[in-house]
Amino acid sequence: MSSGRELGAKGASGAGGASHANHAARSPERAAIEWEVRLREEGMGAHEQADFDSWRRDAANARAWDALQARLARMRPAAAAERAAVADALRVPSEKRRKLLRAGFGGMAAVLGLVAARDAAHRLGLDADWRSAIGERRTVSLADGSRMTIDAGSRVYRTAASGDSALCVSSGQVLVRMPASRTAGARRIETAHGVVETAGGTLNVGRINRHSVLAVGAGDAWLSQPGREPLHVAAGASVTFSAAGTERLAQSFELVSAWTRGIFVADNLPLPALVDVFNRYDTGLIHVTGAAAEVRVSGVFLLGDIPRALIQVADSAPVELTRIGDYLSVLS
Repeated sequence: MSSGRELGAKGASGAGGASHANHAARSPERAAIEWEVRLREEGMGAHEQADFDSWRRDAANARAWDALQARLARMRPAAAAERAAVADALRVPSEKRRKLLRAGFGGMAAVLGLVAARDAAHRLGLDADWRSAIGERRTVSLADGSRMTIDAGSRVYRTAASGDSALCVSSGQVLVRMPASRTAGARRIETAHGVVETAGGTLNVGRINRHSVLAVGAGDAWLSQPGREPLHVAAGASVTFSAAGTERLAQSFELVSAWTRGIFVADNLPLPALVDVFNRYDTGLIHVTGAAAEVRVSGVFLLGDIPRALIQVADSAPVELTRIGDYLSVLS
């Protein structure tokens, strides 16, 4: 493609070492989050460790780092007994439970029936070519030598007659590392909201609730949507896209793809979208109701402990968290 809109990396953080060069221009809090994500990657070299040590020697940066570590430590229960205590603290008294049920919050039997059907669909896989269970991330090899990491609770389909050059992410997210090729032609990854094409590189593409996300770590990509000019997204840039159009993300590729390292970074994200992610990591059902559906949330969440992440949401946003039994959590 040679025409259309262009979204470059100017003003946005790039992938790899380029993003770390920009840490000094960002707030200490945002830089601390990016370093937390980067330090979880395998193969971090001595040069990057030296960059981190240099960054942390600044007093403001050190305070931001220590504050982030303190928050993350509070999200990591030390033992099973503490997890049980958290669950007990969330359980609603029977009188309030009856009130919620009478108010119609639930059609709970119907909801739980749908959840059981959802779990069965995950186990059976329906007709997905690749799938991942709730709480499971996995990496697979594609026919062209690409490596695809699949987020929890995701389904991915082949859309080409043969090979793996065209994929559809029906739910969840993928991170695909594709070798560059002058002969293989464009690779396609689509969601319900648009089609991404690239000649090779590293892309994070997925669907979160009512929007999709594209983050380019290496190479570049074109995003096509019906009735709109194609958008060129360069390495280092990230966008969300939906039926309403596209919106540039301030988050770097490393932050968007942090789910591959067990972290989800939300930046002014609608609560239903955050819960969509949480529901792919928790075997129960998390439901958003009432005014909570309009709340937006920012934060760093550990995907390995969703009950604790829910408490974090309730502590930082104007919502109430209620737990009914062992299977249902409500944000209202």
